[in-house]
Amino acid sequence: MARFKLIAYLLIMSVLLVTPVLSASLDDQEAPENQGVYLGEVRNETPLTGAQNSGSPADGLQASPRTQKGLPLDGQFGALRTQKTDKLTVDSNLSQKSLQKKPKIILKAVPGDSMVSLSWKVNGLSQKPGDPGPRYTLFYGIESGRYDKKLEIGAVTEYKLRFLRNNQIYYFKVQGTAPSPLENNELMPLDEPAQQEITFFSNEQSVIPVADEEQGSLLEKSFSTKTFTLQDKVEAEPFNRTLKQFGYDFFKNSLAAATPLDNAPVGADYVLGPGDSLRIDLWGSVQGRYDLVVDRNGEVTLPRVGTVRVWGASFGQAKEIISKAISRYYKGYELNVSLGRLKSIQVFVVGEVESPGAYSVTSTATIINALSLAGGPAKSGSLRTIRLSRAGKLVQQVDLYDMFLSGDRSTDIRLENGDTVFVPVIGPVAAVAGEVKRPAIFELKNKTTLGDLLAMAGGSSASGDLGRIQVERYDQKSGRVVSDVKLGDLGASAIEIMDRDMVKVFPVMKALRQVVSLQGNVARPGDYQFKQGMRVSDLIPSFTAILPDAYLDAAQVLRMVPPDFHRETVVFNLGKVLSGDAQENILLNEQDTVKVFSRLEMVDKPTVSINGMVVNPGTYDYYPNMTVRDLVAASGSLKRNAYMEKAELTRILMDKGMAKVERLDIDLAKAMAGDASQNLTLKPDDVFIVRGIQEWLDSSDRLINVQGEVRFPGVYSVSKGEKLSSILKRAGGYTDKAYLKGARFFRKSVQRDQQKRMDEIIQRAEQDIMKKQGELASVAASREELDATKAALEGLQKNLEKLKTLKAEGRIVIALAKLSEFENSANDVEVQGGDLLDIPAKSSVVNIMGQVYNQTSFIHKPGEQLSFYLEKAGGSTRDAESSEMYIIRADGSVFSRQQSSFGIKWDDESRSWTFGSFMATPLQPGDTLVVPQKLERTAWLREIKDITQILANVALTAGTVLVGLR
Repeated sequence: MARFKLIAYLLIMSVLLVTPVLSASLDDQEAPENQGVYLGEVRNETPLTGAQNSGSPADGLQASPRTQKGLPLDGQFGALRTQKTDKLTVDSNLSQKSLQKKPKIILKAVPGDSMVSLSWKVNGLSQKPGDPGPRYTLFYGIESGRYDKKLEIGAVTEYKLRFLRNNQIYYFKVQGTAPSPLENNELMPLDEPAQQEITFFSNEQSVIPVADEEQGSLLEKSFSTKTFTLQDKVEAEPFNRTLKQFGYDFFKNSLAAATPLDNAPVGADYVLGPGDSLRIDLWGSVQGRYDLVVDRNGEVTLPRVGTVRVWGASFGQAKEIISKAISRYYKGYELNVSLGRLKSIQVFVVGEVESPGAYSVTSTATIINALSLAGGPAKSGSLRTIRLSRAGKLVQQVDLYDMFLSGDRSTDIRLENGDTVFVPVIGPVAAVAGEVKRPAIFELKNKTTLGDLLAMAGGSSASGDLGRIQVERYDQKSGRVVSDVKLGDLGASAIEIMDRDMVKVFPVMKALRQVVSLQGNVARPGDYQFKQGMRVSDLIPSFTAILPDAYLDAAQVLRMVPPDFHRETVVFNLGKVLSGDAQENILLNEQDTVKVFSRLEMVDKPTVSINGMVVNPGTYDYYPNMTVRDLVAASGSLKRNAYMEKAELTRILMDKGMAKVERLDIDLAKAMAGDASQNLTLKPDDVFIVRGIQEWLDSSDRLINVQGEVRFPGVYSVSKGEKLSSILKRAGGYTDKAYLKGARFFRKSVQRDQQKRMDEIIQRAEQDIMKKQGELASVAASREELDATKAALEGLQKNLEKLKTLKAEGRIVIALAKLSEFENSANDVEVQGGDLLDIPAKSSVVNIMGQVYNQTSFIHKPGEQLSFYLEKAGGSTRDAESSEMYIIRADGSVFSRQQSSFGIKWDDESRSWTFGSFMATPLQPGDTLVVPQKLERTAWLREIKDITQILANVALTAGTVLVGLR
């Protein structure tokens, strides 16, 4: 089928080049989901396997966390979820219609912090039993429809793409490839090869990754979620099992706690020792200020007093000791003692911590300060049984949960020199997920009940269903088992929690209850509280509750009928309800949706139409008593070339169930003057046509531009039916330098048609290249073929980018001659406004382009043949496709090798008989020889060659030449 499409492209382009004014229709029925183009380098890595992960982080080629070994405890609970596999629908009686409809991938993308979580499912995929499942390729980029990254995902239907830039929009599309459901080729045409695989695409999704702090908390997200009723299609959200271990984040930002200040206040129980600094102030009979440091002997030296031993004394006792020593020498004084810089002590932090070792801390440091210096406990370490040893004896055991959950720091005692803080391996753990205030993985200590664990998690949130709590547990005999619990049951809260249990608190039903909804053409649509005995008039009490043009004859109640909640519709007359009719004022039920329609939805609104020489022709709303003059005014006004003497009014009359057409002639001048006999009152569906003055030409249709080698170049006005020879005569004829064979004739209408065809073909070529990019790895038979095909596709993509910047010329191939011969000839076309004729001076060069050793231009030598110029250019290279050389003549026509034959033939260009093959063709001034590149090494590259030929034809339409892929 792909080859048939390519052949169709070639036929279309050949028609486009030979007869540009003709139009051709392309197959544009491809769904928008199939559109897009991959621009980047082809990568064959499969990131989920991690086998050839050679990409940089920016490429997103990291292995998924679900496949890594040695996951931290955070990831293990997330990895326990049951993997869902898509079931493939098998249809043994495939019809041709089912084969024509491709499967579709439904893609969902959720943003994260520098990442996007992607998941998808396939609809409409039919396969034979035993066929392998589809494999997926992810395309993404920062521009819609143009993807510079490609990842081979494999057979999974979920993927997390990491290392993306926050606040940058990304576009994603997934391509699926699966074995074709065709069997024995029974439904394929006999002349078409069997289809081995089918390729299908997802919708395009755009996502903007944002930082965690910008995403909002679980509580913030819960309030921003849209509410639903039972009338809506409510899809259950997947249960989120991604949890973190509780408490370990505390030590990430605890630098302040890790470095206590030297000037922090201390209590009277602080024990002095070597290194502490004391400030002593004396006044009275003796005055002085002394800063003294406790030396290694534990003493301070006071002038005229001597040494005083303070080691081992508390700060409260130090003042008394120093005062007693001074009192032996002085009387009548006052004394104040304060602490200056505090001494440093050395402690050891060992066990399961991030950075175990010996640390110097101030003498006021506590257990938590020391842990912070060591980076805190590792996630394999315990937070609940941290031990402090002093001189080989257990002094204190700290449970950090006391501080994290209740703020109790009573066990966080001050350290002394030589103390050891030991963090053992983490104990039993259990997780709480779902609708709780603090979902996390918690460490257990002693006997822990379900109520205790829920209390650690902050209790159930308001959206938690206490009647549906589930406990997943490892059972040594049965494996992993599930138990459902209702907290209201006796003893449910006392259930003992075991190691590795996971408690799941499910949400209540998402749909609102005790609600009715009001929709449609009303002033205040939305959800309202349902009350017993509620009627329609309680929602729509008066005419002020509805918007203008509401349809009062029929409103609708959509109802969910128990016990199976199937849908039913009840219709009532809203106008009668608002007028007080109790019978129409029906009783409402919970979950009812009352919908009020607009008149536009329910009534075939009458219209009238106006066409022809008016400013804004079209269809307009009909109003009673509307006249011809009113309709003309609604269309803007009459154009200057409107024919005022006669217009036509077409009207449909109904007679005995049959429609008849009546046509009335209107004197437009009298109708616009208000003459009642002509300014008729209109009826619905009337069509009024304003004719135009004969032989009228707008200003844009009156001018033609003649440039180049004519005696009087410039802009000339044209009359209807005037031919090109007449314009040339008015321009004074040709100059002596005019090169008639190189004349170029351009037309706006042709340019528009050519541009439309160019855009369609370029778009289709992009899709073909993208599909072949996806097939590249699976089709190539060898590394050499893979490299060659890859290079060819890259060249095609570059040519496409070049063609997108070009515009069609709108050129028509025309053969000028002497005026006496040209007049009334087949080429003497009728000119149109906007035409351009450019007659260049005679060229003196011949151009050689493509796969030759020297692409250049040569001075034209009369009588010399193609082979002469090709030899001057060094001849064809090894990559040249000599059998497909072609000549672009100066007048825009093309002569190819396939058109030539060996023997005697008449040459229109040289106006003489020639003998020989294509190589013996004489070249004329301004001619261009194009030698294309060879692409015949494999069958698949020959398909690329077909696309290359299409692009070359498009380039010619734009007035340029594509000579190769590189």
